[in-house]
Amino acid sequence: MDWPFMLVLVLGALALIMGALIAVMRVRTIYFGAKAEGTVVGHSESTSSSSSGGSTRWTKLYSPIVEFHHGGKKYKFTSSLGTQSKLAEGSKVLVRFLPDQPDLTAEIGTGMRMWGFPIVAFVVGSVFILVGLYGGGYLGAAPPAG
Repeated sequence: MDWPFMLVLVLGALALIMGALIAVMRVRTIYFGAKAEGTVVGHSESTSSSSSGGSTRWTKLYSPIVEFHHGGKKYKFTSSLGTQSKLAEGSKVLVRFLPDQPDLTAEIGTGMRMWGFPIVAFVVGSVFILVGLYGGGYLGAAPPAG
């Protein structure tokens, strides 16, 4: 197997592992975690690019910054999922977190925000692994001559 296909396999495996670890953390948060009401206090802005037909399209993504209280302390976190639309500042959202690590595990408690990143990581990791296996000659394709 050539090194580019090995690299694609390794990247795919890393994406699957990362998705699995975050999915386990989300399941722990749902079963053993706490809930609180949070307030959207701002947004973190990032830019994403996509290429099609030789042109690149840039898209702004907004990740809500949320404050919530737990155990008499105030916590602030940025959601792991950015979208093209902003949640209104001041709007109330459900926050899920592990009580012993609220600053590290907090996330807005909607399905897409809880499960979006693990699902994307699983899909990307699976595609990379399939491309690596197919290109390396392990799924019916002849390995590249060289």
